[in-house]
Amino acid sequence: MRIIARFEKGEAVRFVSHLDIQRTFQRAFRRADIPLAYSQGFNPHPQLSFATALSLGYTSEAEWFDVRLAQDMCPDAFRDAVNAALPGGFRLLEAAAAAEGLPALTALMAAASYTIRFFPAAASVAEGIEQAFYSMVQAPVYVEKRTKGGTKTVDIRPLLLDFKFSRPADDDSLSLSLFGVADAKGSLNVDLLLGALASRCSCAFSYRVHRTAIYSADGIVMPALPQDMKDFRKS
Repeated sequence: MRIIARFEKGEAVRFVSHLDIQRTFQRAFRRADIPLAYSQGFNPHPQLSFATALSLGYTSEAEWFDVRLAQDMCPDAFRDAVNAALPGGFRLLEAAAAAEGLPALTALMAAASYTIRFFPAAASVAEGIEQAFYSMVQAPVYVEKRTKGGTKTVDIRPLLLDFKFSRPADDDSLSLSLFGVADAKGSLNVDLLLGALASRCSCAFSYRVHRTAIYSADGIVMPALPQDMKDFRKS
């Protein structure tokens, strides 16, 4: 049996690395007596995979993994048992049995959305950040990106699909909602985008990033890509 689950990574664990997240869930599965299926070979390991890694320091309500079980289990019972064994800061939000033949989660991904909060957010700083961002995205956004072959200069502007600034009424922060590509062809690196913004902005700022959703093209398992974004990767 294959179970697909979505979980949140909260403020208390935002500096836990992706590798440690994998270990955390494996320990929680053992404590919860989840009947895991293991790989074959000299060093068997649980058949567990994550849709994508979350950058260190980010929080999220949209992290996905799939895990194979050696025997059938009610998805709701799986969710509750794992939640009881997880440390604070992690929580399964939903779990479901995967349909037969469902592709890997990485193959289903199409886009992701984020909320960025800037600090400090005095009116003059907020105005400077917004103006610099709007100016930046009117042209290619070239950044230095590390690859397996070394560092190269790339334009990440095509990976930014939509954005919107707002100032929440209940606090004094400036927020930026981002919608970007997240698929096998290439994903928007939020840190590189904000690093490019910092180099163009006269105002010093810090920020926090929260991933709000990961989308699939057809809405299988993950939320469906918004209709106005359906054709963004066909070229």
